[in-house]
Amino acid sequence: MSKSNTLVVDVLSLGFSIVILSLVALWTIQGDFITQMVDQSMTWQLIRSSGMSAYILFTMSTVWGLALSSKIVKDWSPGTLSMLLHATVSWMGVVFTIIHMGLLLFDEYVTYQIHQVLLPFMHDYRPVAVGLGILSFWIMLIVAVSFQFKKYLGHKNWKLLHYLSYLSFFMITAHAVFAGSDADKLGFQILLGLAVVGVVTLTGYRMGAGKKPPARKRVTAL
Repeated sequence: MSKSNTLVVDVLSLGFSIVILSLVALWTIQGDFITQMVDQSMTWQLIRSSGMSAYILFTMSTVWGLALSSKIVKDWSPGTLSMLLHATVSWMGVVFTIIHMGLLLFDEYVTYQIHQVLLPFMHDYRPVAVGLGILSFWIMLIVAVSFQFKKYLGHKNWKLLHYLSYLSFFMITAHAVFAGSDADKLGFQILLGLAVVGVVTLTGYRMGAGKKPPARKRVTAL
């Protein structure tokens, strides 16, 4: 990718992000979200915000991983820094998920026990959706840990292990839609829609980029 093309992509990405963030902010101000924050308990707000933060971080990690594997960012992001950023964002997602799960133990609306936030499908409240979220956490934890053991696993095995992050992304998206209390909010729907479209689009690009055209044989003139 040339420098001019990279600049165009960066400008378009920045402009698109500003538009989306403005729409989400406008909906938040006009809606009843701020009022709900005042009326509801602080614990519940922290549960919601930590879960949303974890989802955003996992999405960023997945998107960045796709950008790295498809070599979209190779011209403007050093390889070592790119991998460090990828690992850091993954670990941040794990940390916020742990906070989200830990706060559920203090939820006043639905009572959770420690084994019910660590083991999937153990709670009566929306068991499938909640179970998918727990499974997604364990997958992302394994993927995050694998960064430290890449040289022992080998690049091929490490790469195969990271394919699980795609499955984890769609599992956590299903968890957000069917277990989250904000699934009916327009701002949240925009966030999930952008995340899914971004991951699917980059996955398609990655699959296309991996199919190199056959090398043309050089014909020697007689």
